Amino acid sequence: MQEIEVIGGNRLSGCVHISGFKHAFPPLFSLALSSKQPSLIKNVPDIADIRILGKIGQSLGARILHKPEKRTMYIDPRGLKNTKIPEDLSTLIHGAWYLAPGILAQEGHVILGETGGCKIGVGQGGERPIEQLCTVLQRFGAKVENIENTIQATVTRFSPTKIDMANFAVVEKSTGKLTGPLYSGATKAALLCAARAEGISEIINPYSKPDVMALVEAIRDQGVDITWEKDRIVIAGKPEADGFETTLGPDLIEVMTYLTLSAYCNAPISITGVSQHAIETGLSAEIACLEKLGYQLLWKDNTLTIVQVSSPSRLDIQVTSHGIFSDSQPFMALLLMASQLGGSITEQVWVKRFQYIEELEKMGAKVIHNTKSVDIVPHVPCKSGLTVQAADLRGAAALVIAALKISGKTKIGGIDHLERGYPDLLGQLRALGAQI
Repeated sequence: MQEIEVIGGNRLSGCVHISGFKHAFPPLFSLALSSKQPSLIKNVPDIADIRILGKIGQSLGARILHKPEKRTMYIDPRGLKNTKIPEDLSTLIHGAWYLAPGILAQEGHVILGETGGCKIGVGQGGERPIEQLCTVLQRFGAKVENIENTIQATVTRFSPTKIDMANFAVVEKSTGKLTGPLYSGATKAALLCAARAEGISEIINPYSKPDVMALVEAIRDQGVDITWEKDRIVIAGKPEADGFETTLGPDLIEVMTYLTLSAYCNAPISITGVSQHAIETGLSAEIACLEKLGYQLLWKDNTLTIVQVSSPSRLDIQVTSHGIFSDSQPFMALLLMASQLGGSITEQVWVKRFQYIEELEKMGAKVIHNTKSVDIVPHVPCKSGLTVQAADLRGAAALVIAALKISGKTKIGGIDHLERGYPDLLGQLRALGAQI
């Protein structure tokens, strides 16, 4: 694990450019592998997860041309012949399991071993679930065996079906809406299968965040007849679909990272590479939270800044599949610590997302722990001279932001997590004036 030393207290200012949305890429890559002609994905972030997916595609026989300087990836699946996803690569990232439907549609067979990524799931070691993938593949006619965490699936051709995503979620009591760790992945897997099924499929109660919308648009770009009504997606599948060309929208979690940095450190930072519509729709729940904390987003020519305009209210946040992203949770925790009245966060998606909290407590944060929630007392972490350890991607980013506000030195381990989700976060921070 890599370690950095942050010397905090410096005045930060400047401009940052947002890359393409990490969450949207893996299912799009899988869709490209299931196509009969090459596809092109633009605005691709140069991060470890993307590079590893490209290596997996190459190992399977696909022709992959990743051009980081142009932010593009060209995927030609016509040489695809291997069907076993290399476990030495799949164990490095969570997104590898999205490839199973695409490879299965193309070759009729797939073997997927353990996958990696952030250990924030319900497993004993924080492993994230995979049973939703097995169930979805079976519903579309595949024969699936799960033996000692290795999935083997076969299918001649996906069969159309009607599948309700409520079976992969729980109902949040206060709103009656669906949430849970299986919901997003099950929806994306169902879309990938339905796009290649021969006949009409219905996906009821789909997860509806921007990464799913990006997948729907790419499927439509292939000439597949797909309609999305309020709570239902209807797809007339196309087993022999051509390739597609799409451009990733802005990475919403990267936007939240820099908004938090600006607000928490009182740093004038301009955010570019975003559109107002994409941010206001994709981060609507986060924006509502920011407004309750007294912040306002300002726009000028697709450049975004954040300012404090009023006194904050106490804020109690429910992290759900239809609310703020679970990835945004650590950043909201920092802003609650910096507020006058504090608040609470209840996590209903990834239950082990709170691992960073203990490290912030070492730095001086005051937090009351409950089973699936934390009560945050308004108090900015201020202890220097410490060594803390990041356990996952977003926790690492939150610890760096916290350290930047503390006068003095802080060592942060596990910082290599950042490489999976940010093109060059540390370089961007140095350009803003950070001493790292």
